[in-house]
Amino acid sequence: MLDARKDDGFRGALRAFGASVARGASTFYWRHAGIVAFLSLAGFTIAFLAIAQLRPIYNWDALPYIAASVRDQFGSAEEIHQHAYSILQQATSVEEFTELTQLDAYRQRQFTDATAFMSMLGMYEIKWLYISLLQVLERFVGPLAAFDVINAVALIILSVSIVLWLSATRLSGFAPLVVALMFVLQLQGFAVTQQPDFLGNTLLIAALLGYDRERNWLGSALLFLAILTRPDQIAVAGILMALAWYLGDRNIRIFALTFAVSFVCWRIADHSVHSIGWWPHFWFSTYQIQEDMTNFRPDFSLKVYLTAIALNLYRSLFHNTWLAAYVIALSLGVRIYFRHAVPDVRSQILLLTCLLSVAAKYVIFPLHDGRIYFAPLFVFFLIALKVLSNASASAPLRER
Repeated sequence: MLDARKDDGFRGALRAFGASVARGASTFYWRHAGIVAFLSLAGFTIAFLAIAQLRPIYNWDALPYIAASVRDQFGSAEEIHQHAYSILQQATSVEEFTELTQLDAYRQRQFTDATAFMSMLGMYEIKWLYISLLQVLERFVGPLAAFDVINAVALIILSVSIVLWLSATRLSGFAPLVVALMFVLQLQGFAVTQQPDFLGNTLLIAALLGYDRERNWLGSALLFLAILTRPDQIAVAGILMALAWYLGDRNIRIFALTFAVSFVCWRIADHSVHSIGWWPHFWFSTYQIQEDMTNFRPDFSLKVYLTAIALNLYRSLFHNTWLAAYVIALSLGVRIYFRHAVPDVRSQILLLTCLLSVAAKYVIFPLHDGRIYFAPLFVFFLIALKVLSNASASAPLRER
């Protein structure tokens, strides 16, 4: 009996000591949350910059982007084709270049047929801002380094916008969780590649977080640039405008102006390049790859459309995490709506915009890649974190 009491006393003292240490550590952590946020995002930024330099990844899309950026500098398709492939051949090993040119029938055809290769460029030239940045930067640093510079700038914009938002919302202590969330949503899959997706996602994230901080003109400028980088972001601008009107945001004019200007500029850009149109692009990217897009103008087919929707849902489920994250986001959105009052109209608009834009993007162009849905999902979880944290009376101590 005496031994049992001694054991109980020892366990009680041990638990009290553990609780005291935990409270002290929690107090210390949240008191220095700003430093935690800075170190977390700084470490994230430095790590990605280092990876991009130490272990560069050259994906096939680098070839048409290089070609699109020099299209006006060469006189023939053969010269453009030779220029693009020679650059990657010099930068890659024999094994890597073989994979870029011989992995499948499509790559073999593009490597051996300059006309077929040139027929693909319209799908890349529509990313107007990305191509324009490549054209400017390659004069100073060369084509491959131009990709790295764009990614580095995008990385810095992303980190700074997150730090500013965490500080403004007094959630700096959640910075490690935010960094982890980016990896869960597979940022690492496209952040160091030669594609516009990282820049486009970064600009959209910075825009939406700017809107959440009531930096409306900054948010609109960033959203405009995001649309010029990836035209499918126009869906976000349209939904944002519609919800601002429906929910009565006092700054509806800013959202409407942003959508109108972005739409006009997108249409101008679309007509100024060799665009192949929505349905041929849809067919190629979501249903069946074509080795040559010259004069490829299939009639619209509901069967093909529905097949692409179903096929890419399957691919998303087994090859990506965005679909599972979206289901979680929808469930969390329902819980927030029914269990917690969203404190302000702007947060309501942003939460709904993020959820609806994922669905809209998929319905319009059902790609299975998580890079397409990264930004709205990421921002949704950040806004949801803010709402739930503010609504919880038992939330952990935050920075004062």
